[in-house]
Amino acid sequence: MANLHRHIGIILNRRNVGTNDRRITLFCADGKHEFRARGTQKFESKLAGSLEPLTFVEVTTVRGRNGEQVTGSAIRDPYTALHASLPHLAAAGFIAASLDAVIHGWHDETLLLKRVREAFALVARSRTNRQLFLAVGYGLWNLIAIAGYAPSSHHGKITPASRLIEVLLTGDVRLVKRIRCTVRTSRECVDLALKQLRFIADSDIPAAKFFSYATRAVR
Repeated sequence: MANLHRHIGIILNRRNVGTNDRRITLFCADGKHEFRARGTQKFESKLAGSLEPLTFVEVTTVRGRNGEQVTGSAIRDPYTALHASLPHLAAAGFIAASLDAVIHGWHDETLLLKRVREAFALVARSRTNRQLFLAVGYGLWNLIAIAGYAPSSHHGKITPASRLIEVLLTGDVRLVKRIRCTVRTSRECVDLALKQLRFIADSDIPAAKFFSYATRAVR
């Protein structure tokens, strides 16, 4: 009998493989995994609907010749609010793409999964650009810190953005909800995080451009 494995996490992305299958990237408490989901390009697939990006899911897999394959899946949280508007989708997508670019392999990522889920909750409740930037900044800076690249509080000029980053790095989502700052400061906080992420990943984060475009028309 096949040895089944259970994984719970956030689907970061998916890509088509051939004409029938897809490969999904799932971020769990034990790191990042890639699984093949056979037949999920087909209209009649029962798995396809529960394997959408930016969804919190539970999947069962079995190891095959070409790696682990998805045999079943169930949505634990559809994150409906993240898909409700272009700015919300772009914000969550930016966090997910950054996570995908920085995290590699299997490690204990329990804290990071918690911070990302908190960031998604902040995105879902955002109604203005300032709130969206704060939510994204919370997710990105905690990703950077947990990856081992936290900025030193004793280095560089103290600015409103640097003070904001210190608050975000406390990991206290309750403080984020009470932050009062300008849109400019919250945007600068995200820009600084993007600069650091490009250094860590040694590549650009294309989702950042989509996020910038999506928030341009929202105030």
